[in-house]
Amino acid sequence: MSAYLDQERDTPLHRLNPVAKLLVFSCFILTATLYLDVAVPLTFLIVSWLLGWVFAHISPLVLMRRLSPILAAAMGLAVFNTLFYGGPREHLIVALGPIHIWREGLQIGGSIGLRILCVASYSILYMWTTDPSRLVASLMQQARMPYRLAYAVLAAYRFLPILQREWGHIQAAQQVRAAHLSRRESGLRRVIRSGMPLLVSGIRQAERLAIAMDARAFGALPRRTHYIRTHMKASDYAFTVASLAACGLILLALSELGLLRSFLVGVAESVAGAPQ
Repeated sequence: MSAYLDQERDTPLHRLNPVAKLLVFSCFILTATLYLDVAVPLTFLIVSWLLGWVFAHISPLVLMRRLSPILAAAMGLAVFNTLFYGGPREHLIVALGPIHIWREGLQIGGSIGLRILCVASYSILYMWTTDPSRLVASLMQQARMPYRLAYAVLAAYRFLPILQREWGHIQAAQQVRAAHLSRRESGLRRVIRSGMPLLVSGIRQAERLAIAMDARAFGALPRRTHYIRTHMKASDYAFTVASLAACGLILLALSELGLLRSFLVGVAESVAGAPQ
């Protein structure tokens, strides 16, 4: 499981309390998504690369390689919103027949694409540097989350690599047994042909997990003991305070450079330009 999600290393980012790290990353993601300026999500995307490089020894190239599947979706949304922008238009950049590209539309499209990459980058970095068992323990002990809900998070977290591995097994088995199938088979049909066995396997895994939890009287008592103990250390508080302060300083610097608008203005423009 660890090979697919968390990477077991001894780095400052790995040693941080999961709840403190979740708070900081959520603040960065929320800030990057509240502004329609290109500079804001771009800056916080670069910050995620620097965090992984300096504090987790994860190269930005490795992180970008993992983002490659999401990059296509981000670029598609960026192009779509640029071409079909319906908000206020003042500066025309390109006019090719019916295709008109406005600077305002390019800014909105680029901002949307960068925000998707920013959210994905912090999410991947968090999964790579957080042990799921410590995450659940921290959610219960520091965030006071009910243990039933916390263990549901752990189960979903652990199911991701299991389903990924099962998908690989299904693909390999079908390549061996269905080599005679036509290569002109549609992509949707191939997905359905592989997705049904994956769905059945996922249901079986969930049923076995539910039976095992019932056999161990999970949820019978309002409280439970903890095998793993997590604590908020001085380094966790220092990282949280320094990160939140850095977030404010970044917004202040962008505002002083004239690269920042109020997110309320961006939202109002988007609503005004939305099709009725």
